[in-house]
Amino acid sequence: MLVSFRPTWRQAISHGLCGGMICAVVALLVAFVVPTSLRPAVLVVPPLAVLLCRVVAGRRGGTEVDEYGIRRTVPDLPGVASWRQVVDIRPERRRRRTVVAVYLESGETLRLPAPYDGRWLGRDPFFERRLFMLVHLWETHRDWSVHS
Repeated sequence: MLVSFRPTWRQAISHGLCGGMICAVVALLVAFVVPTSLRPAVLVVPPLAVLLCRVVAGRRGGTEVDEYGIRRTVPDLPGVASWRQVVDIRPERRRRRTVVAVYLESGETLRLPAPYDGRWLGRDPFFERRLFMLVHLWETHRDWSVHS
């Protein structure tokens, strides 16, 4: 493996905070139904558990690059692109993020889970360097012959 990209710790914490806040809203609604003695546990434990799980899971997914191509390592999103299949690599705006899009010869687009750049905690100060590294690796390993 030449290089591996994972979301930064700040990005993982951002995922955790988002999931924890959504769980806290649901827990607040459930707290009106449960007995008074259980309300503190319902309001605290589930949001903290979701927050911690999302932070840990947020660091698991990523992108691996080797001499054969690019591979997403997210369990939900299988995706492999050999250097021969890649036509272009460029940044693309998706919702509130800038992600790396890999355009394939078949017309498909492979959007990588990392690196990406977002706002606030989702910001990656080294996004441009990582994007440049991916483009450089593609240009180094690509097949410059004309495909028919």
